[in-house]
Amino acid sequence: MRLLLATMIFLVSSAALAGDLCSKYEHKERFMKALNTVATHQKYALSEMCSLAHVQDVEVQPSQVITPKGDVIPHVRVHLHSSEYSCLYMVRDADQVITSSRCYSTF
Repeated sequence: MRLLLATMIFLVSSAALAGDLCSKYEHKERFMKALNTVATHQKYALSEMCSLAHVQDVEVQPSQVITPKGDVIPHVRVHLHSSEYSCLYMVRDADQVITSSRCYSTF
């Protein structure tokens, strides 16, 4: 029980001290553009969104959308994770438009 409690305290404090959760992507221009798009959509400055207290992790991955005709459209998938919910944003590379977004419970 003590080990579990100590591990949980460590993980929570590590997340709190992490500060800017987007800095791990700063050398990837494609990902930073998508993060900027999501931040603007959420009415935050990028630095503000990346250091929100309730956001525990920011995950960015290359992705694609395939149309019914078979066209492949490059996207970037942005996940904002918190302890109660996560939000997913699909950002189209060509024009930085969010083509889909959804939030879901993590319980």
